[in-house]
Amino acid sequence: MAEFSMQDAAFTGFRVVREHPRALAIWSLYALTLSLAFGAVFVTFMGADFARLMAMSAHPTQDPEAVVALFGRLAPGYAIFAAIGILSNAIFGAAMIRAVMRPSEGRFGYLRVGRDELRQLLLGLLTLAVFLGAYLGLVIVMGIVGGVLALVAKTGQAALVAVTLIVLAGGMIALAVRLSLAPAATFDTGRIDLAGAWALTRGRFWPLFATYLLTVALVAVVYLLSLLVIFALTTVLHGGNAASALTSSDAVTLKAYFAPARLVESVLMAGVSALVWPVMFTPPAAVYRSLVMSGTAAARPFA
Repeated sequence: MAEFSMQDAAFTGFRVVREHPRALAIWSLYALTLSLAFGAVFVTFMGADFARLMAMSAHPTQDPEAVVALFGRLAPGYAIFAAIGILSNAIFGAAMIRAVMRPSEGRFGYLRVGRDELRQLLLGLLTLAVFLGAYLGLVIVMGIVGGVLALVAKTGQAALVAVTLIVLAGGMIALAVRLSLAPAATFDTGRIDLAGAWALTRGRFWPLFATYLLTVALVAVVYLLSLLVIFALTTVLHGGNAASALTSSDAVTLKAYFAPARLVESVLMAGVSALVWPVMFTPPAAVYRSLVMSGTAAARPFA
């Protein structure tokens, strides 16, 4: 009942990169801009306090009020990070769906800011709310069940905790898989319909799960190999000092963050992100496209 090729879907990102090398350059610039924006926010709003937090973790303090105050000062920075991340995911996620479903619209590397991106943003917020609600519901249910079992069994607390964590992780993964086609469906139909995306994945959980598992493995291989190359290059930039290369990303001041070696590292990492993101974002769109072409999904033509 799968109606799609797991291997073809998982390797979609590589085909997109191979067929659109100019888009890859635009995505690299986008990733670099995003990285510099994150860095500026980090240094401006969090740098000094984050350094204190690291020092505090190395030498734990007995003053809980100081810890609470520190996290309070860091909170605005984390909020800005979250906002930038959600907005960026909407823009780039829509671009990856567009690359798969409307390959002829390749201007600006498929990047746009319009109604499609707005719908992806709203979908992301709605999905986040669903995940938070599901997580809290699972925590409450598992807490009640665990409390009852603890009273009855009196032993095996470690095993109970392990089972609880497995159930929570499994529940979140299952929910992610069942809703994974929602972005592509929203992009194609022009309306947000989580229930429709849920119905579309019915009976296809395991093929989808295997597809995404293969995708994660591919992303991990590409990312790790890229990190090894970047580490070798940054080691050379630091005069062969591997320790300095490892700590070069711990910049907490503008001068340190925009140091030449750090900027080179940012450019290299942007290139890695531009390669990894299509591999990670495109498989659900490829699956949805296959289902539409097979007549499974009742959606309007996208090509």
